[in-house]
Amino acid sequence: MSAHDAAFDRALTETGLIAILRGLTGDDAIAVVEALYAAGVRLAEVPLNSPDPFPTIAALVAHFEGRMLIGAGTVVSTDAVEQLAATGCVFCVSPNTDLAVITAAVAKGMIPLPGFATATEAFAAIAAGARHLKAFPAHGARPQLSALSAVLPAGVTLIAVGGASVGDIGAYREAGVRAFGVGTDLYRPGRAADDVGQRAAAWIQALQAPAAPVATLVHAAQAMVGESPLFDAGGTLCWVDPTVPCLLRWDGAACTRVALTEPVWALGQVGSGLVGNGETHFLRLVADGSITAGPEIDVGAGCRLNDMVVDSLGGLWGGSMHRGLLSGRGALFHAGSVELPAHRVAEGLGVANGMAFSADERTLFVIDTLSRTLLAYPADIHAGTLGEPRVVTDFLGVPGKPDGMTMGPDGHLWVAMWGGHAVVELAPNGAVLRSIPVPAAHVGSLAFGDDGRLFITTARARLSESDLARSPGAGALFVVHP
Repeated sequence: MSAHDAAFDRALTETGLIAILRGLTGDDAIAVVEALYAAGVRLAEVPLNSPDPFPTIAALVAHFEGRMLIGAGTVVSTDAVEQLAATGCVFCVSPNTDLAVITAAVAKGMIPLPGFATATEAFAAIAAGARHLKAFPAHGARPQLSALSAVLPAGVTLIAVGGASVGDIGAYREAGVRAFGVGTDLYRPGRAADDVGQRAAAWIQALQAPAAPVATLVHAAQAMVGESPLFDAGGTLCWVDPTVPCLLRWDGAACTRVALTEPVWALGQVGSGLVGNGETHFLRLVADGSITAGPEIDVGAGCRLNDMVVDSLGGLWGGSMHRGLLSGRGALFHAGSVELPAHRVAEGLGVANGMAFSADERTLFVIDTLSRTLLAYPADIHAGTLGEPRVVTDFLGVPGKPDGMTMGPDGHLWVAMWGGHAVVELAPNGAVLRSIPVPAAHVGSLAFGDDGRLFITTARARLSESDLARSPGAGALFVVHP
């Protein structure tokens, strides 16, 4: 490894950032790059489609004398490599995988950073001598990068360029990306050096901050619809896929599927036993899949039960929806136990979905997916009644549709966003405190373990083949560590 290699690797590891200065002029170069240096940046790239790039690179190299490592971007020919070798250029960044450019850069003692879009290009670049791969464009490529990073040789670094923002850092890192090339978010022609420095400082601060929570794959269950996770009395995580239908059980090491004789849309726990929602009745079920159905519930023509929750008295509260998604046909029902008749306690909903009680059980929170609202009902679990609801939030600006919901250990509600690639944490007033990305489009539901881990179920339903290719984790079980 050359001195350039060691210095480049050290700078990339310490900062995780390459500043891309497309359009930089010789007049502005020193001031702009000094501002970057003061902000903590140690790698700067001048693309060759900038004005007078070769003299600018040479001037920067001479000025910084190794304090800042200067590279060239948009290097697409071996002739350009030859010219750059005379400037003191340290690294050559390309938008594509050109084996001749890679080989020439290595021969001249410069570090190649070839762009790639496929695994074939990535491994061809490595074979030609590249150790740093530029994922370009990176926007929308996280699932592919996650799969690729698992098979890359040790010592190969993925650098995301094109479309990444500060808010994406955690998700890209989870996908195996170790650094970012940042262009117009830092610099564009005419932007003052002070402004460039402030923007760079924000990026450096975000890159050096403790990693934000991310969802990692636990088991590739490939559920068509993964719903209603909960831990049973034995500490096994259970959830259902009503489309199969089956009960899934994950014991921390392996996942088993238990066939069910009818669709079960949600799970709850009474004592040490599991209860659930069938299509039109509450039910009891055991680990071997045996089901005992309760009395039929008048859910209305064309409707079925959907999600549910159990109160501390063992009372069952279930929501319903119209199979054709007609608004106003959903309702809420209560039964003192599986064996007792259920009574309608609220109506007029679209799709009654995620349900959770407040700590004192005086409020029942319910998601209406069709209207994208979180409702809060005054509740009396002894009488089995609900009052008039209020809207807590309408999820304005949050991608996707609210689906399953759970109460966190600190009393905050967590909601799965179907079609939104995320779960969100809500403040008591309904404001979104944070969004944690999930590498699956359709996030169905979620549950906390006793150790504070958040488990998330997802779905493959209603995704095209191209959607599934972009989201290989669809239908899997994920976890977020506290």
